Amino acid sequence: MSDVTEAKSINFLRGVPSDEVLERLIPIASEGYEKAIKKYGTGVLQYGHFNGFEPLRNIIGEIHHTDPGRVVVGNGGMEVISLFLKSLPRNSTIIIEEATYDRVVLDAEIYGHNLIGVELTPVGVNLDQLREMVNKYSVAAFYGIPFHQNPTGINYSEENLKSVEQICKDKGIICAWDICYESLRYDGKKNIPIRVSDWGPVLINSFTKTISPGTKCGYIVLPMNFVDQMMRVVANTRINPNLPTQAFISDFIESGEYEKFLDYICRLYKPRMDALNEALNTHFPGAFATDMSGGFFTCLTLMKITPEQEQSFVNASKEAGIGIAAAWDAVAPNCRDSKRQKGLFMRLTFPAFKPDQITWGISTLKKVEVAFQ
Repeated sequence: MSDVTEAKSINFLRGVPSDEVLERLIPIASEGYEKAIKKYGTGVLQYGHFNGFEPLRNIIGEIHHTDPGRVVVGNGGMEVISLFLKSLPRNSTIIIEEATYDRVVLDAEIYGHNLIGVELTPVGVNLDQLREMVNKYSVAAFYGIPFHQNPTGINYSEENLKSVEQICKDKGIICAWDICYESLRYDGKKNIPIRVSDWGPVLINSFTKTISPGTKCGYIVLPMNFVDQMMRVVANTRINPNLPTQAFISDFIESGEYEKFLDYICRLYKPRMDALNEALNTHFPGAFATDMSGGFFTCLTLMKITPEQEQSFVNASKEAGIGIAAAWDAVAPNCRDSKRQKGLFMRLTFPAFKPDQITWGISTLKKVEVAFQ
């Protein structure tokens, strides 16, 4: 009997790793944490450096071919993003993608920053629009997700990415790339790593999706002239991060087992991604940004669902066993009104579900939409 037959429901809001991944991690983490504690002893139980566990910072420096002194390792990707936003002067203007990681939008607004969204295309941001914005406003930073973008699933082309970097460099704007999905490509290809130089760009990464959310470890690579500014903020926010976790991750990477674990994740998630791509192309052609090649998310715009119908549609979907929600929190403030007039915008995730669950969920969502016509 299939999972769908047993439980006719699916929650497309559940952007978490699959249970299979976490179960596979249990023996690895159990052994790894014990090994880390025994290897480093009180060094990971005592207060440590503000910027994180030195061996892990060294490894990250090697990965990105840069000075480990530019690396700050923290308690998850969201923490280092928050610390970065906090380190910018209040009321800074930050350019973001028209739809992006919703927690960045929320956190930036908490710190009093002004957000301006730039249109996304299938190959990255609208470069003409970006140039217009940086010429019109005094912009402090640009934040983007170039690999398997959250929530659209698009990949920036190398040309688009380099053009964004050049625009930022020419204008003295901090270019911050969130690369948390770079390793999570499932179509058999590899994403081209982003190179850092003295000016930048800033790189933000997380082990949340590649190891587990519970390990809470992420990092940021900064231009050297920004490190002291960031470190003052870090020191006033928390004394040190979770050092046992960082020691475990250091050994996990150095052992070569981390790459094997990533390979397992990519093989596990590929048929799930394929099922969602096929189901969306069958039932909602043209209503999503692009076919996914990796990551955790894609988005869907239902043009026939008006703003007045949003909540009743969400409720009807829930009654049919489909967990969805409008994703307006992920949309830049200046883009919300125009985007809302195009229909109900939602984010969909897939790694936690089997292919037959995904296929059933999208076909059922289509039935709910047809009932509203």
